[in-house]
Amino acid sequence: MSGPHNRLLIDVGNSRIKYAAVDPLGAKIATQVCDSIENLKSQISSAEYVIAASVQNDEVILKIKQLCLSHNVPFKQVTTQASAFGISCAYEQFQTLGVDRWLAVLGARLHTQLPVAILDLGTAATCDLVVGEQHLGGWIAPGFKLMRTAVTSQTSKVFGDNHTPDGLTLGKSTPECVNMGGLAMLEGFLHSTRKLISRYADDYRIFLCGGDGELLENCVDEKVLFKPDLVLEGLSRFIPEK
Repeated sequence: MSGPHNRLLIDVGNSRIKYAAVDPLGAKIATQVCDSIENLKSQISSAEYVIAASVQNDEVILKIKQLCLSHNVPFKQVTTQASAFGISCAYEQFQTLGVDRWLAVLGARLHTQLPVAILDLGTAATCDLVVGEQHLGGWIAPGFKLMRTAVTSQTSKVFGDNHTPDGLTLGKSTPECVNMGGLAMLEGFLHSTRKLISRYADDYRIFLCGGDGELLENCVDEKVLFKPDLVLEGLSRFIPEK
């Protein structure tokens, strides 16, 4: 719950909204999830100010801004920049890099200065690589659910279900095979990332975030770690110093 002296961080994703309050000492209160801006009215009305980013259309940001205005709460929208906090964006047209990917890059640098790759596994599966203070670029692929939908919608005799596998095995029914195929593709995404980043250093980190990050739970080790709040942590870097 946001208090009167807390700063509210809002990350509007493709399928859900994540938010967290940061108290005056910089401690982040537990991340929450909701499905519409209307669910945030009480948090916005009691916040000291609001910092938000959205990968959706401008209408969502406009709703947040209007709620802030109606409660006299200062509002800041964060968008992708050519550089921030000493980190440079690989895109020549930096505005076209999704702000969620950019913020995850900024958030990752709060945890390590090693070469780092961020795998955000949500509606889309994205990878971004950072070495030193340079974002080198990345990949975009279908996420787990998109892969499942693509297979079942484009083939006449292949069908699926909504089961989420908890480990990679061989399927013994068509729905199982579809689900295991999607998981195998995600594990391959991680394997390709590991192969690429190891060219830059023997010691590196790969951070997993996004709603389907836990599908790769069995792949976690000393170099592959869950960092579910990287986008919000990136947003927190824009909190003004007092």
